[in-house]
Amino acid sequence: MLSLIDFSVSVGEKSIIRELNYTFESGNIYAILGENGSGKSSLAFGLFGHPKYVTRGNAMYSDCAVQGLSPDMIAKAGMYLSFQNVPEIPGIRLIEYLRTIYTKHFTEKNPGSKAPSGFVFRRMVEKLLPEYGIEPVFLDRDLYVGFSGGEKRRIEMLQIALLEPTCIVLDEIDAGLDIGALDILSKKIDTWRNEGKICIVISHNFHLLDTVSVDKVIIMKSGTIDRHGGQELIQEVRERGF
Repeated sequence: MLSLIDFSVSVGEKSIIRELNYTFESGNIYAILGENGSGKSSLAFGLFGHPKYVTRGNAMYSDCAVQGLSPDMIAKAGMYLSFQNVPEIPGIRLIEYLRTIYTKHFTEKNPGSKAPSGFVFRRMVEKLLPEYGIEPVFLDRDLYVGFSGGEKRRIEMLQIALLEPTCIVLDEIDAGLDIGALDILSKKIDTWRNEGKICIVISHNFHLLDTVSVDKVIIMKSGTIDRHGGQELIQEVRERGF
C-alpha cells in the first residue's frame, strides 16, 4: 500500500502539488489523467526523490517512509519509475547496465550470496528476451543509443522483470510505443495486478487505456485531485474533457 498524506511538491518558489491525500492499494491498476501541467509528472518526480522537486508531507510505502529518501533507497523499498524520456548513454553496453542493476538488487535481497557471473547472467537474460521481443544483439549495443521508442520501452519492461519492484509507476510510457510493445505492456500490467503489485499509469491521452483495464482513475487539475473513481471516469473525460 502506498499512502500520500498531505503530500506537496514544489520547484523553487512555485508550488505544484498541494497537500494531496490518497492511498494506492496493492493488486490494483491506477490511471492518473490530466491535462499537461496538471502536476502528474511532478507528483512522480517528487515521490521518487528528484533533487529539483522539494516535497512536504508524508509518503509511506509498505510501512517505509519514502518521502525524502534518495532514488536508490526508494528503489530498494520496491518502487520503480519509468522514464518519460529515456536518455541515451554511449559507452555503456546494455548487458553491462542490466548486470550492474541486477547485481545490486540481488546482493541486497540475498545478503551473503554471490551474484551470478557475467556468463550466467547473460544466459539468464537471453532466456527472457523472447518474451519482450528483444533480439540478443541489443545486449551489446550502447545503452539506448539509436533505440526506437518501442525498443526502449521493451528494455524498461525487462528491467522491471529483473528488479521485481512491487510498486510500478509508468510516466507517459505510451509515448513512442509501437503496437507490439503496447501489446506486451498491456499483458504485463495484467500480470502485475495478478501478482499483487501496484501499477500507476500516468498519461494525458487514452491510447494505452484502450488496451489496459484499470481499477481506479484519478483526474488531476492544478496540482490537486479534481475527482477520482472507476473506469467510468475515462468515458466521462472522453465526452466532456478534463
